Amino acid sequence: MAFHVPEKNFAQYDEVEERFRVLLKKGVITGIDEDTLDRWLANFRTDEERYFASCVLGRLTFRSKSMIDSSIDHMLHCVLPTDLRRHKLFPYPDIESFLKAIQQNDPLHAVRFVGVDGSKQNDTGKSGVVMIRHYKRRATIHKSITCRPDSLSQLPPHVRCLVFIDDMLGTGKQFEGFAKEHLLAEKKDIHMVYCPLVAFHEGVGNLQKTCPWLTVLPIEVLNDRHKFFFESTNNPGIWAVDDTNTVDDAKGFFDRLATRRGIPKSTRHGLDLLLGFEDATPNNSLSVLWARSDDWSKLLTR
Repeated sequence: MAFHVPEKNFAQYDEVEERFRVLLKKGVITGIDEDTLDRWLANFRTDEERYFASCVLGRLTFRSKSMIDSSIDHMLHCVLPTDLRRHKLFPYPDIESFLKAIQQNDPLHAVRFVGVDGSKQNDTGKSGVVMIRHYKRRATIHKSITCRPDSLSQLPPHVRCLVFIDDMLGTGKQFEGFAKEHLLAEKKDIHMVYCPLVAFHEGVGNLQKTCPWLTVLPIEVLNDRHKFFFESTNNPGIWAVDDTNTVDDAKGFFDRLATRRGIPKSTRHGLDLLLGFEDATPNNSLSVLWARSDDWSKLLTR
């Protein structure tokens, strides 16, 4: 049977739309207004397309600025200090002293925070640059202990730890290329930590193999069940989202929709996730969320 709306889900579109609008009005989901939502929902014209939209919207994992702030707090108050202590790079009596230290103008500080990508001065839209701004805003990290990627070859000898920050670790290929471009493996006397807000479990495993000198410390880890086209564990081949349609039918329906409407079916690093950040949605997420064309309006900023 071709992709269809299961009888049990006839009312799902209206229910999901109403719930999402409530989240917008209550400020739980930020950075999206109702006009943007209306334009995105208007992309879907048939009953099957609207049902597909409700499946996407109902499974969206969204991280607002307040959620990002919470993740940054957890990283700086707990995850990073624990790792620095383990490597004898924490010369502070307590966490408060560490937090004060990274706010000071101290060029002799042993730690540098680096955004992954954004090597050029005008790369203001890159995720690493966006995350550096978030860290500076939330934790008042001083500019003197941040480092642009294109300055990694000129690090002073007292720097003993590089903390790479990013929003998303997907396949791991992007960081692998970043590491090769900046010859990170050659910096054997420097402890290196990669701290994405969210990571896909396969990407973590890939980096552990290809970059064994790197410590990967994500705040949140996603697994295969976060993929939109994941099959049911109880019914192989059946789409886990509704336990009715097949994975092949759901994927084929999306591929045909994307082709008709001029948006990509996938990307180089696509994982079919439904993950969105208020400022920058990763390209590991399904293009239906962030793509634009003459016949398609985006929901999230890419």
